[in-house]
Amino acid sequence: MAIPSRKKEEAITTAVGTAQYPWVNIPSTKFVPEGEYSCGIILTKQEGESIFKKVEAILENKQKEQAEESGKDLKDVKTYQLPIQLEGDTYVLKSKLKPVNGKSKDGSEYTRSLGLFDSKGNPWDREVIIRGGSKVRLNIRPKAWFSPSLGAGVSLELLAVQVIELADGALSSQAAEAFGFTEVEGGYVNGGETLDQALDAEEEDVIKADF
Repeated sequence: MAIPSRKKEEAITTAVGTAQYPWVNIPSTKFVPEGEYSCGIILTKQEGESIFKKVEAILENKQKEQAEESGKDLKDVKTYQLPIQLEGDTYVLKSKLKPVNGKSKDGSEYTRSLGLFDSKGNPWDREVIIRGGSKVRLNIRPKAWFSPSLGAGVSLELLAVQVIELADGALSSQAAEAFGFTEVEGGYVNGGETLDQALDAEEEDVIKADF
């Protein structure tokens, strides 16, 4: 069982990035019966670097704390991979809010809600699905923990999401970016068209074929 840190870290608001695998309209119960919200975000190297350094410092402090408590050398306290990693030229940050529903120590039930807002800070209509590729900002809180099997680690608790630009359900360049695909110079281009243009042309052909 992971033991969370007693210290409460300050929340962090990210820069605007691309949402990756967002599950924020309703909590998912696929892997966590009590429900959990989750959202990744793709940030530029510069924007992600500052968050990475903050989270890395929290991990190092937790590692030192555990070494002191256990009487071990610092190098003997293993660490778990951080939930923000540099992938190519961008940082990918992963955050979760779980469990959403549960019971407190006194037996009382609780429900944790996720804040959803539009670009002006108004509450989000939860009927409008937030898809991968949307431009968003996340408000997250780092939480240090220790597990005998995994070592010292830091998770990023998802507190709120602000939608700046909503992606639609169709495949687009934004959707491609959400999967980590970016433009590669000199690579194959489908008919000399952009991804959006190619998809539009394909849709036109389908319409003509149907009628």
